[in-house]
Amino acid sequence: MNERKIKQLNILVLIAVFAGIISALIFVFGFSPENQNRIDSNHLNDFNEGWVLKQFQGGTDKILTLPEDIDATKDDVVVIMNVVPEDVSQDSVIAFETEFQNVVVMINDEIVYSNGVLNNQKMMKNVVPCINVAEIGSAQPGDIIAIYYASAYDKYSGKISNIYFGSKGDVVADIFKENSIAFLVSVTILIITIILTFSLVFMKNVNVDKRKSAYAFGFIFTVALWSLTSSPIMQLFINNTFGTYMTNMILLLIMPVLYIMYQRCFAVKRRFAKIFEMGIYIFSINFLTGVVFQFLSVVDFATYMIFTKALITVALVLLSGIMYLAADTYSDKTIYSNFWANTVLTVSCIVEAILSIFDFYKAYDGVVLQIGVLIFMILLVVAVEKNIIKEMNQEKDNALSNIETEKTNAVKKINTKLIYTSLNNVVNELKVKDKENSRVIYDASMYMRYNIQAITNKNFVHFSEELEYIKAYLGMQRKNYPQVDISIEDKVVEFKVPFNTIEPLVENAFNRIVAKDSGEGRIVVRSYERLDCFAIQIVDNGKGPGPDKKFDKRYSFKDIKKRLKTMCNAVIEINNKPEKGTIVTVKVPKEGFIIKE
Repeated sequence: MNERKIKQLNILVLIAVFAGIISALIFVFGFSPENQNRIDSNHLNDFNEGWVLKQFQGGTDKILTLPEDIDATKDDVVVIMNVVPEDVSQDSVIAFETEFQNVVVMINDEIVYSNGVLNNQKMMKNVVPCINVAEIGSAQPGDIIAIYYASAYDKYSGKISNIYFGSKGDVVADIFKENSIAFLVSVTILIITIILTFSLVFMKNVNVDKRKSAYAFGFIFTVALWSLTSSPIMQLFINNTFGTYMTNMILLLIMPVLYIMYQRCFAVKRRFAKIFEMGIYIFSINFLTGVVFQFLSVVDFATYMIFTKALITVALVLLSGIMYLAADTYSDKTIYSNFWANTVLTVSCIVEAILSIFDFYKAYDGVVLQIGVLIFMILLVVAVEKNIIKEMNQEKDNALSNIETEKTNAVKKINTKLIYTSLNNVVNELKVKDKENSRVIYDASMYMRYNIQAITNKNFVHFSEELEYIKAYLGMQRKNYPQVDISIEDKVVEFKVPFNTIEPLVENAFNRIVAKDSGEGRIVVRSYERLDCFAIQIVDNGKGPGPDKKFDKRYSFKDIKKRLKTMCNAVIEINNKPEKGTIVTVKVPKEGFIIKE
C-alpha cells in the first residue's frame, strides 16, 4: 500500500472518530429525557438523626446524632432505635458499615437482618468489616427500627457509624462511586500482569532474567489481588465476606516476602544480599506465626495485623534507604525506579498512620494508603517493564556484537594477502601489454579491498583514502559505461570522515545516471574547504528522486546520515530536481563549529 493511500485512510479514520465523538456529545447533552429508573447514589439519604440509645448500662434513654462512639466495653450490647421514614417503599433499605461487630436489625419484633450473630466462626472471635444492607421494605411509616450492636473487641464495641436510607440500587451505586477507580485500576493491573506473565513464559528465545520477572509479577499480582479483596465492591460479587477478609489478611502477610525477594534479585554485593535475606526470614516467620495463631485461636488476624502493619512500615523505611544506597552503588536505573515506587508506598503508609490519629480523617480512613498503593503498583509495573526492555536490548546488543565478531572472524579467514598479491602480479604483467585492462583489474582489487574492510571498519579515515576507493569504483564503471563523463576535483583531502559513508553516495548518484534512457550523463565529485567546514559535493544529472527517497538496497541512507551526524556532527544537504539531477553536499564541521541542518 503506497504512502498516499495510507494517509488518506488515516484521515478517513480520524474523520470517523471525530464524527463519532461529536454525535455522542449531541445525544448526551442535546437530547436528555429523564430516566426515572436510573441508579443514582445522590438518592441515598443520611439517616443519622433521631436515634435513641436504649437504657445503655442501666441508664435512661438518650438521643443520638450519628456517627457516635459510645463508651461500651467488650460483650456490651448497644441498642439504638428510630422510626421508619415516611417515604419508605418496597425496595427501601438502610445501609451502614461495621468493623468487628455482631449486628441484628429488627422492625418492631421481627428480625430483618443479622450479621455474625448466627454464624459459628470457630477461628474468628467476631465478624469482619463489611457494609450491612438491611431491607426494610416490609415496614410501614412509623414502625420502630431497632439495631443491636455487640463486639468481642473493646476498641469496636461502642462504634456506631453513619446510617443511610434509600433503595438497594442507590447503595450499589454509592459503593461503585466511592470505590470504582481503585477497583478498576486493580483489575487492570491484574489483567496486565497476567498477560505479561504469559508473554514472559512463551519468550523461549529471549534471554530475560525470568526469575527476577517472576517475583516481580507475582508480587504485583498479589498486591492487585489484595487491593481487590479489600474493596467493598467485592461484597457485591462474593457472598463470603469472612473468607474474602481472611484472604485479604493472608495476602498482606505474604506480600512483604515476595517484595523483598524481588528486591533481593538486584543485590549483587553480599552485604546488601544479607540484609534482604534477613528481611525475607523475618517476614516468612511473621507470615507463619500469624496463620498458626489464627488457626489455634491464640491471636486473631484483626489484632495481629496491627503488629504486622507496623513491621511493614518500619521495613519500608529501612528498605528505601538500602535501595537508595544500592542504586547509587550500582548506578542502576532500574533500582532507582524501584526506589521511587517504594518511597511512594512508604510515604503513604506514614501519612496514613499520622492522619488516622485525627478525628477529621475518620470519614476518609484508608484513602491516602489506597492512592499510594495504586501509584506504587503503576510505578512498579513500569519499572519491571523497563527492566525487561533493558535486558532485551542488552541481549540484542550482545547478539549484534556476536555478529560483528563473526564478521571479523569470517574476514580473517579470507586469504586477502594471496588474492591481492595475485592481482598485483597480473596488473604488473599487463601494464606494458594492456594498460587499460591493467587499470580495471587494479580498480577491482581496490574496490574489493574496500568492501571487505567495510564489513568491520567503523572508524575514521582521511578523505584521501575514501577518495581512492571512490576512484576505483568510478574507474570500473568508466569501463562499463564509457558514455558517462566522470570528473573528480579533489582540492582538499586532508580531513577525516567515517569510513564507508561517502562512496555509497557516489554509487547512488551513478545509478541515477545509468537509469536514464540514453545512459549518458555526467558525475562530478569535488571536495573543498569553507570557513566553518570541509565540504564534499557529489553532482549528477541523473534521473529520479534524491538519495533520501531512494537508495541502493545494499546500504541505508538513514544509517549513513546517522553515522555522519553521531561521529563527526556532519550533515547532508540534498538539492534534487528529478528531471535535471541532484546535488548532494556533505559538510564536515571544523573543530569549534556546528553546522545547522
